[in-house]
Amino acid sequence: MNSEKKASSNLPSSSAKLTRQKLILERQKKSLLWQIIHLLGSLPFALLLLATIALACAIATFTESHANSKVAHALIYKAPWFLAWLALLCLNLFAVTLTRWPWQRKHLGFVITHYGIILLLLGAAIGSKLGFEGNVTLQVHSQPVKKITTNHSVLEIETPLNDRLYLLPFDATLARPSPTHLLKLPIPGTPLQLIIDGWSETLEEKPELIKTNQEEEHCALLLQLSSQALHQEYHVALGLGESESAHFDFFGLATIDFMSSEKSLFPPFQEEKTIHFPFPKTWSTPSLNTQGMVPPTGYQPWLRLALDPENNNVHFTLGRHQSVEKSGTLHPREKIPLGWADWQLELLESGHHEKIAFSVLPSISTETSQKKSTSTIPGFHAFLQDEHGLSSKSTWVASGEITSLFLNDLLIRVGYGLELRPIPFSIELLDFKIPRDEGTETPGDFQAIVRFHDQKKNDFFDRSIRMNHPASFPGGIIANITGINYKFSQAQWNPQNPQETTLQVLYDPGWLLKWIGSLGICLGIGMMFYWREKK
Repeated sequence: MNSEKKASSNLPSSSAKLTRQKLILERQKKSLLWQIIHLLGSLPFALLLLATIALACAIATFTESHANSKVAHALIYKAPWFLAWLALLCLNLFAVTLTRWPWQRKHLGFVITHYGIILLLLGAAIGSKLGFEGNVTLQVHSQPVKKITTNHSVLEIETPLNDRLYLLPFDATLARPSPTHLLKLPIPGTPLQLIIDGWSETLEEKPELIKTNQEEEHCALLLQLSSQALHQEYHVALGLGESESAHFDFFGLATIDFMSSEKSLFPPFQEEKTIHFPFPKTWSTPSLNTQGMVPPTGYQPWLRLALDPENNNVHFTLGRHQSVEKSGTLHPREKIPLGWADWQLELLESGHHEKIAFSVLPSISTETSQKKSTSTIPGFHAFLQDEHGLSSKSTWVASGEITSLFLNDLLIRVGYGLELRPIPFSIELLDFKIPRDEGTETPGDFQAIVRFHDQKKNDFFDRSIRMNHPASFPGGIIANITGINYKFSQAQWNPQNPQETTLQVLYDPGWLLKWIGSLGICLGIGMMFYWREKK
């Protein structure tokens, strides 16, 4: 009896389900539009899309771990085919909700979940295309900054035919230029082409001494500093010419000075006297990555050099503060220990009629070599070529530098580096403080006071930025909710200049859609599991 009642109670729902299935089948037969909707919303199509995306993400993850993230983003995450595949996935998600039409209460969680995924993907696409991440370096009392440095590499080309500066996207991560794979870029407004036939990740600005024909003396030295423990070499050129530097700051830990022989600042060059004072352990590894390890006041080591006008010998005095540790003659190709960790000094060249010149060349260091430069930068090898095949002199163009190329009476200036993106306001650093942990020299926090200037409204806004406490502009509830907001966070500081700081900048106009989509996914899944029709 009970079984009969139970069967009879299921008749209405079974009848309604059959009526609904009949309606869906009839509209598919009668309407081409509904046929397309059901095809796009089909489970096999969804599985194909998801399987392809999963495989692409796996390949991208492998690429990031074995190559770099730029390659993965260029080949997959930001590639047109991958974005098109995500668009098809959104279309599939939208179509599958229409296949349930007319919706019932039990479909509500299903629909909200799928629309949440669509909003999430749409917000990510908007943030990727219209948003950016970069940084800005500020100094106290410097001019306000109106541009942000992004992580996108560009070429800057300037011609004498007009005052315009042409920006061309250029990233050699994917297609490395080589003599067999030339990259040809037409120069706007001219019949010339920029031919790029080489690439190097390790360009160095190498100093050299060149003979001068001028009568006056141009004393110059070429030195090499090396450390076996750090596997580093550093070339230092010092000169007494008007446009040359006779002082070298050894990463804030020591100083090297080239003195004129007339000043007679050296003690008598008698038998060498050596007193060894090792570096303190807290700052025994001078390198470009030194994190604020500055010698105590009055303890900074120094090296002074002078060129003997009679015999061309180079005399040196090594010491700390007011005390002399060692003095003597520096012979060519002879290495002497400096007492600065394991750094050694070697004289490469010297002369009275020499001037200093710099050339950019690839580093001779290799992955198997034990020597590594401390200041390598990326760059490319290029030359100009006209329509007749006539070429200019080729040269290396280093990142962050402007290089001039000349052909057919045309001077072309080429620059390479990170994109400078203008922003609709300016930012200025008013003050920067570095509180220290009690009893130590370790920074406990970084506190920057910045001023934003809204040039349209001519309004000024002062904001405080600390570690884990970013500032935003224009700020306010609406800007923070919509994501139409520039977020500034403390990124790094310069131990050599306590009045300088670098801020990370994030602009993501797709932020709101991503958050709404994420909330929709959570809400929809919760409704599917916990909000069901009562039978």
